[in-house]
Amino acid sequence: MNRRKFVKAAALLPLVAGGAPLAFGAPSVPEEALPASGSVVGSGRRTRYELTLRRVLDGDSPTISEEFLLDDLRPLAVRRFTEYSGDLSGRYIGALATASRVYGTEFAGLDGLVEKAIALQKPDGYFGATFHYDKPVDEDLALLWGNGRLLVGLLEYYRLKKSPAVLASCIRLGDWLVRIGPLMLSKEMRDQFGAQHFASSYICWLQQTEGLANLYTATKDERYRKLAEGVAAVIVLRPGDHVHGCLTALRGTMDLYKATGDASLLAQCEAAWEHVAGSEDALITGGVPEGWSPNGHRTEGCAEADWVRLNLALWEATGKERYRAGAERAVFNELSFNQFATGDFGHRVFTETGFQAQGAARAWWCCTLHGLRAFPDVEAGVFGAGKEGVSYNLPLDGRIETAALSAVAESSLGRDGMVRIRITGAGAGPATLRIRTVDWAEEMVARLENGVRLDAMESGYLGATRTWKAGDVVTVKYGMKLTSQAAGKDRVSYWFGPWLLGASSTDNFHYFNEITEENRLLGGANGARPAIENPQRPFTVPVAAHVFRYSPAEYPVQPGTVVLRAIAEQAGQPTASWELRFLTGEKG
Repeated sequence: MNRRKFVKAAALLPLVAGGAPLAFGAPSVPEEALPASGSVVGSGRRTRYELTLRRVLDGDSPTISEEFLLDDLRPLAVRRFTEYSGDLSGRYIGALATASRVYGTEFAGLDGLVEKAIALQKPDGYFGATFHYDKPVDEDLALLWGNGRLLVGLLEYYRLKKSPAVLASCIRLGDWLVRIGPLMLSKEMRDQFGAQHFASSYICWLQQTEGLANLYTATKDERYRKLAEGVAAVIVLRPGDHVHGCLTALRGTMDLYKATGDASLLAQCEAAWEHVAGSEDALITGGVPEGWSPNGHRTEGCAEADWVRLNLALWEATGKERYRAGAERAVFNELSFNQFATGDFGHRVFTETGFQAQGAARAWWCCTLHGLRAFPDVEAGVFGAGKEGVSYNLPLDGRIETAALSAVAESSLGRDGMVRIRITGAGAGPATLRIRTVDWAEEMVARLENGVRLDAMESGYLGATRTWKAGDVVTVKYGMKLTSQAAGKDRVSYWFGPWLLGASSTDNFHYFNEITEENRLLGGANGARPAIENPQRPFTVPVAAHVFRYSPAEYPVQPGTVVLRAIAEQAGQPTASWELRFLTGEKG
C-alpha cells in the first residue's frame, strides 16, 4: 500500500470536576452506549475527559483494579505486557495525580496504591523482573520502558503530594539509571536495539529523558541533568521506530529545556518537529502514526497524545503559532477521532483514502491512560496568563484565575460557532483580555454585552484593555464555511472550521462497498440540512455536517447523496469506517 497518498497531504496547518472517588472494579458501559451525561454537542472536551476517567475508574473488559495494576511490578504474567514493569501502574498514578492537581478531584485509593507500588522496589532501585546487566535482551528494554513510565508517574504524584517516601523511591530509581547509563549510552546498545525491536527498541532508553528531567527539577542533583543531556544527545527518529517512544523522548527534552534554559535542547526539538511536520508521517487528521515510515499502517492514542503535548510545550516555549495550530488541529480531529465510545484510546487502521473499522483496538494497556493524561495539558492550553491580563488561545471550554483577571469560557462552537467568555474576577485596575484569531475562520467578531466590538490588537489577537468586573461577558463569533484542500492524487479533503469532515459507514451504509474509494463527490445537495442534524449523538458537531451528491463508482448513472460529518463524532458511536480523501466531479 502506498501510504504517501493518504499522509503526504496531511501537512499540519500551514504555519503550522469533581469526580467519583477512586474505585477498583465496577460495571462499564458497552461501546455502543452513550456517555452518562447524554448528548454532547460540539467539542465537549470536559465531557470527553470524564468519559475516559469513568472508564479508568469504573470500567471493565478489563477492570483496572489495584491488583491488576500491581501485577507489572511483582511481576506476574497474568495479563498482557507485564514485562513492561511499571508501565500501566506508572501511567495510572501519573494520570490520576495530574487530574487531581489540575481539576481538584480527590481519588481515595491513590495514596494506598502508591504506597504498595513503591514497596515492590528492588534493592538495586528498579522494579520488576531481574535486569541482565551483562547482556541486556528485549525483556530488559521492556523493563526499562516500564520503569521510565513509573518514574514519571511517581514524580507527578510527588508534585501533587510532597511525600518523602515517594521522592526517596524516585531517587533510588534515578540512581539505578545513572548506574546503567554508560552501558545504555554505548553505541553497542544503540545498534543492538534497532527499530526492528519496535516497542522494545532503543526508545525504551531514550524516553528516560522525561523522568530524569523531572527528577532533576525535584532534586537539583546534577547527575540526573547530565544523564538526561546524554540521552537527549543520542535521540534519532529512526525509520520504522516506535513514534510514542520517540515523541516521549522529545517531550522529556522539552522538560529538560524548561529546567535548564539550554537553547540547544529547544532547537533540537524544533528541528525534530520540522522533520515530522514535513514528512509523510504528518497525517491529514493532524496526528501521527504508531510507527515512523515505512512502518506506519495504523495510529496509536499514545502517539497522538504525545504529539498534542509536544506541540503545546513548543508553543509555550516559543510562542510560535505553528505549534499552537498543530495542537489545535490534532485535538479537534485525530485525538477526538481516536477516542472510543467506552472512553478508551487505542489504534485505528488507515488506508490510502481513510480509516477502516476492521482492526481498531482499544489499547487499555497504554493509550487509555496516556489519553487521560493529555486532557489536563489541553486544559492548561485554553487560557494563558500574562503580566497585564490573560489570553484565550484555544476555542474550548476552560477557565483561568489570576490576580489581574479570572474568566470562564463556554464553547458552543460545534452548535453555533460561538464562545462566551465570562469574567469571574478582576483586579482594581485595567487589565487586558486577548482572544486569538484563527485562520480557519473567515471572520471573527468579539463583542461585549453592550455591543461594543473588541478591536484587533497585535498580530493574531482581538482584545480590549479596560477595567473589568465580575459578570462581564464577551461573546466571540467564529465565521466558518466549508472549504476544500488538495489531498494528493487528484483527491480533496473537506473542512469546516477546525474540523476535518469524512463519510462514515454509520451514516452512509449505501456509500460503502467494494470500490468505495472510486466514488466521486459532485457538489453540495441543497435543502437537506434538517436531515443531518442529529442531537441524539454524543459529541455531535451539527454546524459542520454537509450533504453531498455523489456518483457511485459501481453504477454512476444513479447518483446518490452522502453525509460528511466531523470525524470527531466517531467517539460517540460504534467503530465505523471513514473516507477522508475524495475524488470529485464526473469521470472524464
